[in-house]
Amino acid sequence: MTDKSNYINEVSLRYANALLLIAGEDGVDKISNNFETFIKAIEQNKDLRNLISNPLINNLKKSVILEKICIKLKTEKTFLGFVLTLTKHSKVILINKVFEKFNQLIDQKNGLTEVYVTTSRKLDSDNEKEIKKVISEKIKLKIKLKKIVDPGIIGGIIIRINSLMIDNSIKTKLSESNL
Repeated sequence: MTDKSNYINEVSLRYANALLLIAGEDGVDKISNNFETFIKAIEQNKDLRNLISNPLINNLKKSVILEKICIKLKTEKTFLGFVLTLTKHSKVILINKVFEKFNQLIDQKNGLTEVYVTTSRKLDSDNEKEIKKVISEKIKLKIKLKKIVDPGIIGGIIIRINSLMIDNSIKTKLSESNL
């Protein structure tokens, strides 16, 4: 990882930790829902994405607009304060990364391990359940399956658990046989 990506990860993790602490045990679900709703609003609105990522728009203007959006979305005051703090410190551009880290912290707290499964096409629900069951039994942990579709692997499956990767894709098998 580069220094810049390390910095982004560290800052995002700090803000995510702070939000988790402020939310407290009882407020985590509400804040998580607020966060998810806010992120969806950003994803669905190009102007909002541009506002957040534009360094030429001053933080005060961003704060006013983002406050109105949070009020319209009926977010908790805690979440509104969090968004305004991110904006004030010029970190609102990291909102997606903070959301990712926030969800990872909640998963850790709930004893879940993220497992990334890459397939060439979308898994049907039966295959997904079976993969989840088998992996969970093998590693003896509760897992949260993150599905990735990559037609480039041709077929098979790639499983990544933390730093362990099991690549059983046809693309890899073909490239190994050409050596």
